[in-house]
Amino acid sequence: MKRAMEKDYGDTSFITGMRAFAALAVIMIHTGGAGFRELGEIGKNFANFGAAGVFVFFVISGFSVSSSYETSNSYRSYLNKRLWRIAPLYYFWLGVSILLGTTALYWQQQFSAPVDIYNVAMHLSFLSFLDFRIANTIIGVEWSIPIEVFWYLAIPFMMRFSGSAKQLAALIAVSLIVHVISARADVLFPFLGENAPFVMRWSPVPYALCYALGIAIYRARAYIRHSDAIGNLAFVISAAFIVAYVCAPRMFAKIFFDELIFTSLVTTVLLLFGSAKSRMFTLVFGNRVAQFLGIVSYGLYLAHVPLLDLLTRYDGFWMQNPTLRFLLVSLCATFVSVITYYSFEQRLVTFGKNIARRFSPSAPLSEIQS
Repeated sequence: MKRAMEKDYGDTSFITGMRAFAALAVIMIHTGGAGFRELGEIGKNFANFGAAGVFVFFVISGFSVSSSYETSNSYRSYLNKRLWRIAPLYYFWLGVSILLGTTALYWQQQFSAPVDIYNVAMHLSFLSFLDFRIANTIIGVEWSIPIEVFWYLAIPFMMRFSGSAKQLAALIAVSLIVHVISARADVLFPFLGENAPFVMRWSPVPYALCYALGIAIYRARAYIRHSDAIGNLAFVISAAFIVAYVCAPRMFAKIFFDELIFTSLVTTVLLLFGSAKSRMFTLVFGNRVAQFLGIVSYGLYLAHVPLLDLLTRYDGFWMQNPTLRFLLVSLCATFVSVITYYSFEQRLVTFGKNIARRFSPSAPLSEIQS
């Protein structure tokens, strides 16, 4: 069995490191900002920007899932691989959260949605996005998982209508329009009531753009000549835009409409022009720590809120300081995620790939970046 640190996805290995930063950004926002909020307005903006880590995950998912589908011999084998990648750990943390009593009480009380048979069944079937009241009531971050599964189902059909540049441009344009409309749900769809923002936010609709861009990245990377200079330039420009956004988020929100569009476009630039040839990408995303955390990033994402709940109950010195709280939760989530990764997650992913090969005996044996 290969160790996690030995995984190598060639020219796109940096993407694993990007996942690490996205996961840590989400942990930062949920643990109170890691001390950045106490540094003034810009610090607050930086901490708030951590919520955009989910958008980064979605764009990366659009890219990697497109690759996974294209290298699968059938829709069934492709879907089998994807579900074995996402379901086991998701089910594990659903069960742990319920058994330990660390479910998301805030959202349960907000929408009067107890963790009952209906709630659990909707989560297990990846249909919880159909009822915003229960979408985020168990783990506390699980609203995004059924959305991923929805787009797993949809991406193969989207790819069929994105073979040419014109079709791809049309797909992105339509996805952008859908996102803009969904962002105005409270005004355009008054029948949804005061909870219209949640109805849309926890549904697959606003994130069509993320996945459309992921498909575009997959299509376009083959035509881009990657080099150290191009990668470094893309990295510096993206970093400069992020710094500028943190300094003046309202101005950038007017230019890019909202944070999702801004983050998705920056992520697109990084994924398009990044490569192992770039020293900047290798230094930031290709180092051992980033690669290791990126490989267990799915576990980090699912584990950190239940662990935060458990640690908060002790209310010790570490949990009163936002910086120490971030570090403690991150370390605990990493420790637990490494255990779950080696104990069953990695094995079940491999098992799923083997099942997929049985569905398609002639399928390539090369591993897909998941």
